Amino acid sequence: MNLDPITMEVVLNRLREIAATMEHALYHSGYSPILRESQDGTAGLTDAGGRVVVVSGGLQYHSLPYYHAVQGVLARYPAGTMQEGDCFIVNDPYKGGNPHVPDMIAVTPVFYRGELIAFGVSVAHKPDVGGLVPGSSGAGAREIFHDGLLLPPVRYCTRDGVNEAVEAIIRNNSRVPEPVIGDLRGQVGCTRLGAARLQGLADEYGVETIKAAMAGLLRVTAARLRAELRAWPDGSTEAEGWLDHDGADKETPVRIHVRATKAGDHLTLDFSGSSDQTRGPVNANMPTVQAVSLLAVLAATDPTIPMNAGLLDAVQFVIPPRKVVSPQFPATMNHYFPTSHLVYNCVLAALGQLNPVRAVAPSGLGTGAIAIGYPRARSGKPMVQYELLITSLGGTSEHDGASIVLGMNHYTPSTPVEVVETEYPIVVRRFDIWPDSAGAGRQRGGIGFIREYQALEDCVLTVRLSNHRYGAWGLLGGKGPLTSRTLISADDREWQQVGPIETCQLQAGSVVRLQQSGGAGYGDPFERSPEQVLEDVQNGYVSPSAAAEEYRVVVDPRTGTIDRDATRARRGRDEHHS
Repeated sequence: MNLDPITMEVVLNRLREIAATMEHALYHSGYSPILRESQDGTAGLTDAGGRVVVVSGGLQYHSLPYYHAVQGVLARYPAGTMQEGDCFIVNDPYKGGNPHVPDMIAVTPVFYRGELIAFGVSVAHKPDVGGLVPGSSGAGAREIFHDGLLLPPVRYCTRDGVNEAVEAIIRNNSRVPEPVIGDLRGQVGCTRLGAARLQGLADEYGVETIKAAMAGLLRVTAARLRAELRAWPDGSTEAEGWLDHDGADKETPVRIHVRATKAGDHLTLDFSGSSDQTRGPVNANMPTVQAVSLLAVLAATDPTIPMNAGLLDAVQFVIPPRKVVSPQFPATMNHYFPTSHLVYNCVLAALGQLNPVRAVAPSGLGTGAIAIGYPRARSGKPMVQYELLITSLGGTSEHDGASIVLGMNHYTPSTPVEVVETEYPIVVRRFDIWPDSAGAGRQRGGIGFIREYQALEDCVLTVRLSNHRYGAWGLLGGKGPLTSRTLISADDREWQQVGPIETCQLQAGSVVRLQQSGGAGYGDPFERSPEQVLEDVQNGYVSPSAAAEEYRVVVDPRTGTIDRDATRARRGRDEHHS
């Protein structure tokens, strides 16, 4: 069935509206700060085969796991056994495709007059599902069983209500069952809302129109991406980056390597040169790696192209098994995010060589999260503080990098200070920019930041960050930023630096300081205008000494203005032509 362009566009916008409504319901029904504040979750619709059509939410790399979750559900519960009102859940990454064990997926079949026409799907992070440490994602994990409760696809709800036996198992395996179950029921609710809205849309336009619009969107997406690729020169490029280590073998860095080959209107991304899967928890599964790679493809082509399964018609992947980007059971993968973020930056770097007009310097690599487990929080009950830690974006040919923005997704999931201090026995003593943390360049990277906590109760801290040793790299003469670091002090005087993947006990009064990297620079720093450098100094982004050293711009400390003569002497030419 071919739709006229107007009907097609109207129906597609209604589908996007449904996904956005699901997302709104998800965040506003969330119990845990990681969902309602950091918005670590998405919601959307797939077709009857599980191909993602529309997804709404900041973490767009959740999209490809939708397909694997639906396939996992269908393998155990064939379509003929499903009924109106059913909802299934899964959190085993090997059976559901979710990035790691704390990410639970809810899958609700959508029926129209007895026919299965789609699925409503939601992925959302849970504050704790068991495992070695509070927050589940332990630095000491060496196999998937260390990461927490593993649920295969199971029927969680029917038209008669929640399966209390399944819910009891989940409650019994979480240190903080109330927010976990509250978030999970919110996921069920948002997918059921999506199902009801889609059924209403089918009443309005006809079910065949809805199915045709879904299929048409995937075709148009593929055609738009192929048209972009067709304009590029054919060729092959490569890029690589490094993680400090996997958490188990702390002397050996972990390599991410990609070769990008463009031929005609197709692109092949080959990860054969990446390190083998690791004993430690930095593995990232293939659905996540493919999804973040596709986000890089969109960034390097046309970011207005929607993120859906149609992209796979134009992009092929070569990912041999048992790589850090394709771990095999029972490898742990709880610390997948820094690996995925590095994959994104490597793909973007390789594609930038094929399409220089959209080349972007890497964002800061020190991404990840912290988890702090409290025996008793403000509520008097055990709680887990789980916070996403981000960095800043790299510079581009036209703009400085955005500060304190999550790479790949370009949104800001930091939990507000007021929420942190209200929920948990902790004080946020500092949340401030980190001067000189950005990579210098004609367009500098975004500024990094410092976040400092003081614990008011004894607690367990798990640091799951990255790249204290290997940082981002500059582009076209730009400089790399400072690397991230984590410091802990028991007395607020002597500071101990800890590694990027560690679990430790904190006593009441202890202070944790997180210094998160800025983005990398783009272009020769000496081509940045003195006026821009002065503005950075005035804003506290760049110190006067760094201005002189990195940019060869001298700022008079008495007047706070540019010393033109000294700057000309350092730059060796008139600054008006620099």
